[in-house]
Amino acid sequence: MQFTSVLPALKRASAAAVGALGILASGAVYADSIAPTSFSASLGVGESVTITKTVTVTKAPPTDALIDVMFVFDTTGSMGPAIDGAKAMADGLLASLGSFGSVASGVAFYNDPGAGTVKAPVDTTAGTTVGAITGLSAVPFSGGDFPELGYDGISAAVAGGGWRAGSNRFIVALGDAGFKAGAADELSTGLALSGISADLIGIDFCAVVGVCGGVPPFTPSFSSSITGLGGSVYASSATPADIAAAITAGITASFATYSKVTVDDLGGGLPEIAVSTVCTGADSGACVGADAIGSYDRSVDRVFTFDYTFTRVAAGDKDFDTFALVDDKIVAREHDSFKTPEPATLVLMGMGLLGLGAARRRSV
Repeated sequence: MQFTSVLPALKRASAAAVGALGILASGAVYADSIAPTSFSASLGVGESVTITKTVTVTKAPPTDALIDVMFVFDTTGSMGPAIDGAKAMADGLLASLGSFGSVASGVAFYNDPGAGTVKAPVDTTAGTTVGAITGLSAVPFSGGDFPELGYDGISAAVAGGGWRAGSNRFIVALGDAGFKAGAADELSTGLALSGISADLIGIDFCAVVGVCGGVPPFTPSFSSSITGLGGSVYASSATPADIAAAITAGITASFATYSKVTVDDLGGGLPEIAVSTVCTGADSGACVGADAIGSYDRSVDRVFTFDYTFTRVAAGDKDFDTFALVDDKIVAREHDSFKTPEPATLVLMGMGLLGLGAARRRSV
C-alpha cells in the first residue's frame, strides 16, 4: 500500500475526504471480516484439527485494522509561525483515524542540529501523544539555511516507532523546508521506510511561513523532499480540520488496492498451538500456498477461503486471535480457544479403580 507521489489540489483532496469520511460515519456495516468469528476445541499433544476460514474484503475500508502513526515535527526556528497550526492538525488527525480501528501513535522531531523521538514507541494512549505534541515548540535561531535534517527525523521515527505486528504504518512529517543529508540521507531513509512498509505523508507549511527555500536544483523544497521518498504531500493553507480530513482520505485510498490476502495468528498460539494455512479460494486471483494472490481492488466485496489447521505441540490451555491479513496488514480478527483434554491414562486408571471397587462390593 504505497501512496502516489503527487501534490493534490487542496479543494479536490478536501472534497474527496468529505466523501470518504461520510462513508465511514454513515453507520453502514462496511468492515472486512473473518468467519467463523470464534473457534474452540480440545486437542491432545500431536492432534490437529482443520477448519475453513472465510475472509471477506469489503468495498469500504476496514474498521478493525491496526493503525500506527508517527508524527515527525520540524522544530527549527522558521516553523515558529506555523507550529501551533501543525500541532492542531496532528491532534485532529489522531482523533479522525479512530474510524479505521485501533490507533497507536508516537512523536518525533528534527532540528538543526539534532533529531530524535519525543514519545515512542507507538502506543494506544492518545492523550500521551497529544501531550507530547503540545509540548513541542520551535527553537529560535535554529536551522536558518533552509534545508533541514528531515531525513534524520523520519529515520528516527522509523527506528524508534516500536511498530505493532501486522499494523498499517504511517509517518506524518510536518515542516516547511526541504531536507539535507545528516546522519541519514534520501537513500537510507527510503530504505528504512520500505523496510517497515510505512507510508509517508507530508504536511507542507511553506505557504504559512512564506519564505522557505525550494529553488531547484540548489535548494530542495519540502514537497520535493517528501515525494522523493515516495510520499504524498498536502498543503497546510486550509484549516486543521480540512487537512486532517484530506489525510484521512489518503489513508482510505491506501486500502483501495491490494495484492495478497491470507490468515495467520502471527505466532499468538505458540508455544501450545501451531497453525498452518492453505489457500483454497482466491476470488479473481490464484492460490499460492498460504496466500491468495491477485490484482484486487475494493470496487466490489471479495471472498477468500482458507484451510486453517491447528496442531497441539505442547500441553496447556490457550486463547489467541487469528487475523485476516491484506498485504500483510491486519484488517480483521477472530478468537480461538483450546483446552487440553484429560490424559487418557488418567481416564483408564479412573475406570479401573471404579471396576475394582465394584468387584470388591460383589465379593463382600
